[in-house]
Amino acid sequence: MATTKSTSTIVGRQELTKHIATQAGLTQKKAGEVLESTLDHIRDSLTAGHEVRLVGFGSFKVRKSAARKGVNPRDRKPIHVPAKNRVRFSPGKELADAVVKTKK
Repeated sequence: MATTKSTSTIVGRQELTKHIATQAGLTQKKAGEVLESTLDHIRDSLTAGHEVRLVGFGSFKVRKSAARKGVNPRDRKPIHVPAKNRVRFSPGKELADAVVKTKK
């Protein structure tokens, strides 16, 4: 797989592309195009303000975080943190259950 950090292995685009190619019987180039197209569509949908729901996996939503007061860690002076949109992911039941089962 990919780079190892402590006890966890990172799965990146290259590993996903290889897995898609193997599972779907595609070339790695075609599998890469499929992956990029999927990610582009998710990104475009979120940018347009839509929720992306993948049943059994989870959903991506755009949420607006409120403006707040913060503290600059360098000089401890108060700063204003503006409101902004953030992407939130909520795992689906099947994904959550699968992860819990592997931890035991």
